[in-house]
Amino acid sequence: MLETVRKALIVLTIIVLAVAVFGLYLSLNAIIDIFIGYKYAPIYKALMNLAVVILAIYVLKLLLENEHRPKNSEGSSGEE
Repeated sequence: MLETVRKALIVLTIIVLAVAVFGLYLSLNAIIDIFIGYKYAPIYKALMNLAVVILAIYVLKLLLENEHRPKNSEGSSGEE
C-alpha cells in the first residue's frame, strides 16, 4: 500500500513538474522575442530547444538507470 502511494506521488510530482517546465519554456520564448533582435531570435530559440532536448535525454537516462539498478544488494560487492 505504501509503495502504491509513493508511486502515485511520484507520478503527480512528474505531472506538476512537466507543466512547470512547459510554462518556463513558453516564458523563455517570450523573453527571447522581447529582448533579442528579430534576426537573432531563431538562433537563441534553437539553442534553447537543444538545451531542453539534452536535459530531457539526461533525465530519462537517470530514470532508466535507477529503475534497472538492483535494490540494496548487501554482500554482492565481492568483498569479504
